[in-house]
Amino acid sequence: MKNFYLLLIVLLLPLHLFGAGVVGLDKQYKEGLSAYKVKNFKLSYDIFSKLYLTKLSDSKLNFYLGRSAYETGHYEIALAAFERVDMLESGNLRNKLEMGRTYYKLKMYKESQNAFKEVLDNPNIPQNVRTNIEIYLSKVTKAQKKSFTYATINIDWLYDSNVNYGSLDSKYNINVGSLPSDPERSDGALQLYADIVNIYDIGSKGAYSIKNRAKAFLKDYGTLNDYDVGYFAYTPSILYKDPKFLAEFVVGFDLLNLGKKEYMRSVSFVPRYEYSHTHMLRSMVSFKYQTKYFSQKNQSDLNSHHYEFGYSLQDILSASSYVQMGLIGLKEEKLQGHRIDVDYDEYRMTMAYANQLTSVYGLDLFGEYRRRNYDDYSKLFASTRHDDGGLLSATLNIRVLKWFRFHIKGMYNRVESNQKRFSYQKYTFNIGLNKSF
Repeated sequence: MKNFYLLLIVLLLPLHLFGAGVVGLDKQYKEGLSAYKVKNFKLSYDIFSKLYLTKLSDSKLNFYLGRSAYETGHYEIALAAFERVDMLESGNLRNKLEMGRTYYKLKMYKESQNAFKEVLDNPNIPQNVRTNIEIYLSKVTKAQKKSFTYATINIDWLYDSNVNYGSLDSKYNINVGSLPSDPERSDGALQLYADIVNIYDIGSKGAYSIKNRAKAFLKDYGTLNDYDVGYFAYTPSILYKDPKFLAEFVVGFDLLNLGKKEYMRSVSFVPRYEYSHTHMLRSMVSFKYQTKYFSQKNQSDLNSHHYEFGYSLQDILSASSYVQMGLIGLKEEKLQGHRIDVDYDEYRMTMAYANQLTSVYGLDLFGEYRRRNYDDYSKLFASTRHDDGGLLSATLNIRVLKWFRFHIKGMYNRVESNQKRFSYQKYTFNIGLNKSF
């Protein structure tokens, strides 16, 4: 019996030691993670650098090691850790950003630029992250004694079920009876969108940047050419960024053509501010003042002041997904005349969700509710107009080549008005290609 117990101890002892080792590793992992979360990167680096050989296939541990190594100045080790994560999760956008930053620290400017541009090319990233990447790229190109220029072009085919915003009802009532509504008219169109950004880092500390941006949008319907759109905008701005916040002041110049005629020009001023509460949670605040000038002589009564205030809260759910909620309040006031369809207040609630599902496929969902209250009483409808609207859209992005993407988008838009003439619904579907340079 004594020999039996001795044999049992010999057999079970390695299992016990193995189990104790696993428990010990898990305890160290938790200690490293706790230190990482409170930004004690020296301690987290010491712990993770000893653990990673036992967990080479753990993408999270390697990412924590990479970030800790970066923050403590061990850039070669950081890059090796980020490269392991990239092999395990090629769709991890946050990791690609960290690789870009690490390449920059190692003065590998071409590799840094390529890493940043790969993320910038992804349409699923939010606009504020896109701005931060542009600032990084301005630093990279400044180190090479040049400025950074980036361009995106979209070409789409679009189907619109209600180009003319025809009413939901065949008739609408006014104070002298009822009138027939305009029927819905559908059509297909070709769309072209081009966006060019140039950004240059200024100042010895690299906190300030000058950004020039030009956009063009053209829509050409097959038969309903009076609804063709030509839109052009130039928006120079100056940015200031530090680790916790970003401030930008934008000046905008816009031109809108409908059909073959100039329809509207505008000038706008947009200060915006972004604050990072944590690595995952950030707030964005913006104010917009715009003056609109309508070009046709019989449209001068549409000239107006436009005021807009917006707040958004963004939560980074994972390395490849985020959700963003926004509240927007706006007011429009006519400059002259007596039109009753110019002065109004509007409130919007928005929600966006994006997920880079794999290195090839990405999904973008968007929803909006809006309420518009007009100020002026309409004698024709014997009421003051109020509109409630909603919009839902879903976009699937597919990467075909490294800088080349294919996308499919569907959208439903509906407005319910107490003045039924202005109630409508429409479906749009577009399919197209997106290329970046």
